[in-house]
Amino acid sequence: MLPYVRQLTRVLSKRLGWNRARMKLMARLTGALPMKTTTNLAQLAHAGKPEVETDSTYRRLQRFFAEFSFGYETLGRFLLDLVPTQPPYVAVLDRTEWHFGQTAVNVLMIGIAESGIAYPVAWSVLGHGGGSGAGEHTELLDRFLRLVEPDDLRALVADREFTGSDFLKALVQREIPFVIRLKKDRRIGPPSGESSGEWSLPVKMFARACQPGQVSQLPAPTGLGGAESVECQVTTRRLEEESFLILAGHEVDPDSMLDLYRKRWEILAFFAAPGVQRLRAGGHPYD
Repeated sequence: MLPYVRQLTRVLSKRLGWNRARMKLMARLTGALPMKTTTNLAQLAHAGKPEVETDSTYRRLQRFFAEFSFGYETLGRFLLDLVPTQPPYVAVLDRTEWHFGQTAVNVLMIGIAESGIAYPVAWSVLGHGGGSGAGEHTELLDRFLRLVEPDDLRALVADREFTGSDFLKALVQREIPFVIRLKKDRRIGPPSGESSGEWSLPVKMFARACQPGQVSQLPAPTGLGGAESVECQVTTRRLEEESFLILAGHEVDPDSMLDLYRKRWEILAFFAAPGVQRLRAGGHPYD
């Protein structure tokens, strides 16, 4: 057995609780992926165990992916242990979608941002193409919180897809600090208990007061939504003439919101990793 296979098998045995044959296969597969930079099983079968007939290893890999239940919560805990930092974490929520033929592959994911890339911790494959909803966001959040305590989070960062009032309320109820980008036509109003029932102009009207490149903070917590608003601090930045970066933050330092939001790009770096790009280009793990 190759030295790296022995070492990886020992690491996996401490975390995953699989039988030894499956752990050795995963160790060989993990070593083959960087060498081949592909998820094509026929090529990985040859690289992982070249001394064995490729067809035999190929069929074994097919059975491994088709028949074995991974236990994704256990796998998420294992991946969390590999994150090269300690709490408090910056978590990033995002979605990526591509098509395999006519089939939409739509993945919702929460990862830990660190050193320019996000480490996946919890994810779900949606049964449809297109955008995701607040219920799907909340379900994934609860799976993530089985692995990471709210006190271990500096903030959850997300883009404009994740601003549904029900999801924002779920974050507040679970005591999750967050920084989320708003759509420019999102209406905002006074905090709960101070509303006269009339909501202000869309938030872009406040951002328009800035010069290009200028940053501004609304002076007090602001309500997002309707009668049952979620109170947030709002930071705006005018990018171009009619382009705005508008962030809603809860339980975070307003001065840190822009820096925290920049961490969102680290999950995009993960989505751009070679294996993910291979899948998006039309590859498939069962090839």
